[in-house]
Amino acid sequence: MVPGLIASLIVVTLIKFNAWLPIEHSVNNQMVRWRGASEWDSRIVMITIDDKTLKALGQFPLGRDYYAQLLWQLKQDKVGVVAFNILFVDSTTGQDPAASSAANALLAGAMSSFGKVVIAQSWDNDDQALMPVPVLADTAIAVGHVQFQPDPDTITRRVLLTIKGIPTLGVATIQAYSLQKELVSIPSELHELRINWPGPAAALTKLSMIDVLNAQYPPGSLQDKIVIVSYGATAGQEDLKTPFDPQDSIPGGYLHAAVINTLLQQNWLRSISSSTMIGLVLLGGPVFGALIYRQNTAIKLTLSGALVIGWLMACLVALQMGYLLPVVPPLATLVLAGAAVSILNRLQANAILQVRSAFLNTISHEIRTPLNAIVNLSEMLQETPLDDRQREFAETLNHSSQVLLTLINDVLDFSKIESGRLLIEEYPLQLSEVIERSLEMLAPRAAEKGLELVYSITPATPAVIMSDPVRLQQILLNLLSNAVKFTESGEISVQVQATIIAKNKQHKSLALRLGQLGRWPKSSKSSGRSQLPSAGVLNPSSQNQPTTDFYEIRFAVHDTGIGIPPERISQLFQPFSQVSASTTRKYGGTGLGLSISKRLSDRMGGNLWVRSYPEEGSTFYFTVQAHAGPTNIALPSYLAGLSGTRLLLIDRNITRRNHLSWELQPLGIRLAQATSLAEAMTFMQNDPTFDGIVLDEAVARSAEECANALQTLRKIARNEHLPVILLSAHHHNIANTIAQTSARLSNTTLVWKPLKQAALHQALRSINPITITLPSAQLARLPAEADGAIAREATHLATSAPSADRQATHRRLDILIAEDNAINQRVALRLLELLGYRADVASSGQEVLTALKHQRYDVILMDMRMPELDGIDATLQIRQIPAHANTWIIAMTANAMARDRQRCFEAGMDDYLSKPINRAALGQALQRVPIRYESDWHS
Repeated sequence: MVPGLIASLIVVTLIKFNAWLPIEHSVNNQMVRWRGASEWDSRIVMITIDDKTLKALGQFPLGRDYYAQLLWQLKQDKVGVVAFNILFVDSTTGQDPAASSAANALLAGAMSSFGKVVIAQSWDNDDQALMPVPVLADTAIAVGHVQFQPDPDTITRRVLLTIKGIPTLGVATIQAYSLQKELVSIPSELHELRINWPGPAAALTKLSMIDVLNAQYPPGSLQDKIVIVSYGATAGQEDLKTPFDPQDSIPGGYLHAAVINTLLQQNWLRSISSSTMIGLVLLGGPVFGALIYRQNTAIKLTLSGALVIGWLMACLVALQMGYLLPVVPPLATLVLAGAAVSILNRLQANAILQVRSAFLNTISHEIRTPLNAIVNLSEMLQETPLDDRQREFAETLNHSSQVLLTLINDVLDFSKIESGRLLIEEYPLQLSEVIERSLEMLAPRAAEKGLELVYSITPATPAVIMSDPVRLQQILLNLLSNAVKFTESGEISVQVQATIIAKNKQHKSLALRLGQLGRWPKSSKSSGRSQLPSAGVLNPSSQNQPTTDFYEIRFAVHDTGIGIPPERISQLFQPFSQVSASTTRKYGGTGLGLSISKRLSDRMGGNLWVRSYPEEGSTFYFTVQAHAGPTNIALPSYLAGLSGTRLLLIDRNITRRNHLSWELQPLGIRLAQATSLAEAMTFMQNDPTFDGIVLDEAVARSAEECANALQTLRKIARNEHLPVILLSAHHHNIANTIAQTSARLSNTTLVWKPLKQAALHQALRSINPITITLPSAQLARLPAEADGAIAREATHLATSAPSADRQATHRRLDILIAEDNAINQRVALRLLELLGYRADVASSGQEVLTALKHQRYDVILMDMRMPELDGIDATLQIRQIPAHANTWIIAMTANAMARDRQRCFEAGMDDYLSKPINRAALGQALQRVPIRYESDWHS
């Protein structure tokens, strides 16, 4: 109620200063127009001294003999009352006193004969009374003042009932009419009369004075009427405006006609008192504030709109009944109370978000610290000699820790999305690599179930787009992980297609370097030096603003799993919600993955939806909007000679056949497609001139059948060395099985499924006639590309290459671990040992500074939270030491929020790893240490 009370007090204060009156007057005018005009009382007639009269009788003021003549004419018509809105003060200018006295006497005689004449009185600018000529004042039945008070907007809405004891002309006229015809009530308790204007001035019955003098009007039409005689010529009009005549000034006589009309109809506007209005505002504001407090925006808007419309309707109904209710102050109270409640809700929400963010950050740090030891030690434990029972325990421990880590990451992501603090970045990414990485991560789980993982990208889709690779892969992993989880047999496919939304649309942050994805770490503000990029990292240019096509990219993730009942789809994307409780018990999960994915898709300009049928599988669609990235990515040089090559593809999977067809078309390779070995033999018999065969081993029932079929195809082609690319599922024993048949599989390149673009390109080396292929008996992995692309999957019947963990041992690095947790110290030392490194340990930032006084280090693995001196402050001090200003510092912390990463880079750190530390990620981070530091220190 407090926000509503504050709003009410503001409105009341402004009421005291009449701040609302200008707006209130404008609203009142509009409401009067909405109410519509009503007819003037038929008993009122205006006789105007208009231009026609002046043209016939001369300039104003007219001789008083004309008014006397008018009264004689009106007496004959039995007029009820005549009111002159004309000041009869002195004799007509230019006449001698005798003539003036005679004119006044003539008019007085006519007034006395008529008996029901009201004349006007006024005051000049010096407040001096403009008294009627005594002989006329004594003869008139009443005298009324003709003063009126327009509001600041020049519209006249009210008139003082009396001034210095003299009633207004309209009141005096009604008093005379009450004596002669019928009693009309006059509100004696009011000081001023609020005029209820019936309609525009033009609607009042009026006659020209010259027409009346000439009797040019219907006989008897003026009987018992209240006649107002006033000027109506174009020149000399007073500045009178009405709600129905807001633009043009009209003669002042209409004011008196409106007063007379209001009194005759007894419908003067009654308004509530100021104290009543203030009480209404003071009560309404807090009640309304309490009503909408803690309601969502839609309900707030609905209630506010309903109350605003309701009050306006109430004011219109009251106006019809003669009551003028305040419009603006109550509405202003509603608006200000609503705004105050919204501001309070926003402040409270921000405070709650800050508390929740701090809580999650702290809890995340505290959980990740022991989880770092659990994850890494369980992995190390599996690499030691264990019996079956011990290995089962170690695997269960590692799996459970990975599930816990996933849950923590999901909760943090959901919290960042809810608080609006999740940033979507834009960097060039290659769609095929993002999809392949996602499929590769799920390949072991899919292989255990015998599931096919395939993808295809239509040719119209740009190979590189500007988007957030991390978030795009997160959506894909969530959908693919669910597909693998809920599918027991069949296949899981990812199909991508693009639609141009806008051509040549300007893009402000399109990167200029080709072939590298990601971003630069933040430059250090403390040291002012530039940070070196991480592997696969690119600094988007902010200088150039090229124009590229703008696309909507649609991804379809299809599975052949259990499907989703239609009645459950509506709740599928709600947080912490799954299809059913039994699904949660059987398959596990938190129900956050789809909710996060949908919100990420929304943040990336797209949408996420699903089509599914029970027991028939599901297809999840999601879209993102992105600019096309750099297009001048050169293909490997060894593919240049493949144009015109003819290959026979033997594969039952239509998605992979489409993918290979689209993939090989730009290389000039012609592809014939067969879905079985029998169909392939028919192809070969009809045309044995193929340059190579691409075979999916799944079309054969066994490796033996596969080898025999290839041998038969080569015989038909009359080429015992016809190159073969064999697509194989990543089973544990497949390499040994194929190796046993290697004598019959000479010149055969093995490519693991799911198929990757880089692996396919490597395998095509065996077909390129200008490339020397490896001997068939050699079991060695093909070398990786020099440009640092992803690890190749094509082998010539190969055993795996040496462990990636051992590849770093040729580099000597002096490493210092800054970590206060004793368990994590041992974990870090063991991880470095497995990677081929040795390290020293410091337990606080102060110990780091002490160690640097005695030895120079290539790398410092810096924890953020440490006693005495934390990692941030320690880094800032290190950057101030000239001898160690270039020491490579890697944040290795359980603080996993985005702002923590930002703080590390702003403090001057060079790289960032979040706990639990992944061994491969640590090895890659150490590989990114610039070589120049080593050469300087170990020369």
